[in-house]
Amino acid sequence: MRRLTPPGALGRRFWLVFAASALCGIANSASTPVISRYVEDELHGTAALAGFVVSLSAFVSIAAQLVAGAASDRFGYKAVAIVCGAIGISGFVVMIASVTVGGAIASRVLFGGGNAATTTALMAWIVATMEPAHRGRALSVFGISVWLGLSIGPQVGESILQAWGFQAVWVACILLQFAASLAVLPIAGTTGRLPRVAGTSAAPKTGWKPVLLAVTRPGIVAALAWSAEGFMLAFLIVHLVGNGLPPDGIFGAASVFTVFAACVIGTRIVLGGLPDRLGPVITARFALVALTAGMVVFAFASSFPVAAVGAVLMGTGFSPLYPALTMLATETLDPSRRASGVGLFSAFTSVGYACGALFGGILAAVSGEVTAFLAIAILLVVAAFVVRPARPVSSTPSAAA
Repeated sequence: MRRLTPPGALGRRFWLVFAASALCGIANSASTPVISRYVEDELHGTAALAGFVVSLSAFVSIAAQLVAGAASDRFGYKAVAIVCGAIGISGFVVMIASVTVGGAIASRVLFGGGNAATTTALMAWIVATMEPAHRGRALSVFGISVWLGLSIGPQVGESILQAWGFQAVWVACILLQFAASLAVLPIAGTTGRLPRVAGTSAAPKTGWKPVLLAVTRPGIVAALAWSAEGFMLAFLIVHLVGNGLPPDGIFGAASVFTVFAACVIGTRIVLGGLPDRLGPVITARFALVALTAGMVVFAFASSFPVAAVGAVLMGTGFSPLYPALTMLATETLDPSRRASGVGLFSAFTSVGYACGALFGGILAAVSGEVTAFLAIAILLVVAAFVVRPARPVSSTPSAAA
C-alpha cells in the first residue's frame, strides 16, 4: 500500500485483507476438527496421537507469528502473506501425498506455521495502514473475519467430509488458502510495505529491545485474558454437563458457545469504535471486568440461561479487548517495527491460550472446575491492574539498534 486509508473509511483494500483473513480462518477451522478423526480412522492411531497431531499447529504458530512479524517489517506484508500462504498449501499437499503418521505431522507443522504467519502478516497490514484515529474500529471489524472463519469452517469441513471423504477436505483447504493469496494480489504495491517516513532511516530497525518494551506489558495482559478463553473452550462443556445441562440441543452446553460467538460479532459491530473513543486503556479495563464477571458466572452456572449470561459477558469482554491491547502494543513503535510487534503480541495470546487449557486443566483435575474458573477470574483482576498507557519507545537510543 502506498498511503494510509482515508479517515473514517475502511476501503476496498481493507476488505480484500479481511477476505483473505476469513478464508485462512475457514481453511484452519475446516481442517482441524477433521484431523483427529483422520488420524484415528485412516491412520489407525490412538486418541492421544490424534490430540498430539492436532496440537502441533498451535505450538508451531507461536514461533511462526514471531518470524512473520519480523519478516513483514523487512519484506512487506503482501510478500509474507503470499509466501506463507504457499507454505500452508504445501501442508495439505503433503497430507494428500503421504497417508502416514509422518505425513500428518509434517502437514500440521507446515500448515500451522504457514497459516499463522499469513494471518499475522494480514493483521500487521491493518495496523500499519489505518489512520491512528480509526485503528481501533478497523481492528474490531477485522477481527470479525476470524470469527467468521471459526463459525463457517467446521460446517464446511464436515459437509465435504461426509460427501466426498478426507482427501476432498484437504483439496478444499488448498483452494481456500490459494483464494486467500489471490485476494491480496490486486492490492497496489509490490510488497505492501508503508512508505518511509521523512527523517527516518532507509533501512528498517532490527533491534528487538523497543519491541519488547512496547509489547511485554499488553502482551502479559493478553496472555492472562486468553488463558480464560483457552480454559473455557477446553472445559466449559464438561463443567456445564456436570452441572446438569445436556451436551447438545438448542439449550445444551454446546449452544453456550453459539451465544458467545454471536455476542463477539454483534458487539464488534456495535462497539467497534470504542477503543478510539474511550482510549485503549479504559476499554481494556472495561473488557477485563466483563471477562472476570463472565468467568465467575460460569463457575456457578447450572442452567442454560445463567450460562448464556456468562457467554454474553465473555463475548462483550473479548470483543474490544484484542483491538485495545493491539493498539497499546503497537502505537508507540516505529512503523518499521510494528509488524514485529504484532507478531510478538500474537505469540503472547497463543501462549496464554495454551497455558489456560493446560494449567487450568491441571487445577480442575485437582480442585474442580469451579476453583479453576475462579482462579482465572482472579488473574483477570490482576490483568486489569497491569494495564497501563503505552510509553514511547521508538525515540529512545535503543530503538535505533
